[in-house]
Amino acid sequence: MTSQSDNSLADNRLVCATRVLRDQCARGIAPYITAGDGGLACTLEVLHALDRGGAHCVELGLPFSDPIADGPVLQAASTRALAAGTSLTGTLEMLRAFRQAGGRVPIALMSYANPLMRHGLSETALRVAQAGADALIVPDIPLEEGALLEQACAEAALCPIFFAAPTSNDDRIIQAGARSRGFLYVVGRVGVTGGGTTFDSETQTFLARARALSAAPIAVGFGIATAADVRAAVEHADLAIVGTALVRHLHACGSNPGERAAAASAFLAELQTGLS
Repeated sequence: MTSQSDNSLADNRLVCATRVLRDQCARGIAPYITAGDGGLACTLEVLHALDRGGAHCVELGLPFSDPIADGPVLQAASTRALAAGTSLTGTLEMLRAFRQAGGRVPIALMSYANPLMRHGLSETALRVAQAGADALIVPDIPLEEGALLEQACAEAALCPIFFAAPTSNDDRIIQAGARSRGFLYVVGRVGVTGGGTTFDSETQTFLARARALSAAPIAVGFGIATAADVRAAVEHADLAIVGTALVRHLHACGSNPGERAAAASAFLAELQTGLS
């Protein structure tokens, strides 16, 4: 049976993109970037570069002062972005400009609960959708407390995205996959972002189990940094999420929007060799 939520998401960019991947038995890359790291002008140009380069989704991180799921590189990126004055309002204005300029790649906004709850989750979700985002990822809203997130996303025609980890039992993976839209975020290993993930037989067995149990497509993240990592990650996943490696690479390029955009494009092209 098709739910009312599924009907409202029929034209959602992320739902459509992951459906195409499944229908074509294809795989994709979902880069992660921190909004405002280097300035929002840089973020805008990087988004356009990733869109032109063929990213299947972009996870856009809203900077937060206490990012508990993030490792040192992403924590530092949040600190830089906050010091530059990045806010939810500014990030959404930048995203709106991206859409108005023709940006088409699906955007999953990653935020912790505090900034989203400040003015009410439902109101904020509507603002996020109106700016042009397609999904919400909120690491500190667990599945047990996810009903409020699901309701807010349903009202705004956004995809709620939940997590599964190697410590998740089958029932939890089934629930998380059934309640996620667009994709289920599968953590490749226990811990915070940034550390390497070893795609050994144990990890691949877990990813195969998650794919078999999840009603939603799966995206695997945490520790994917190279084309070889991408190749291993998408053996059983639909999307490989690459965050820390890209954020570190962009920061090393300085704060010139054009140079950052070129670096993002080249890095994505290198990662895409892992899909062939």
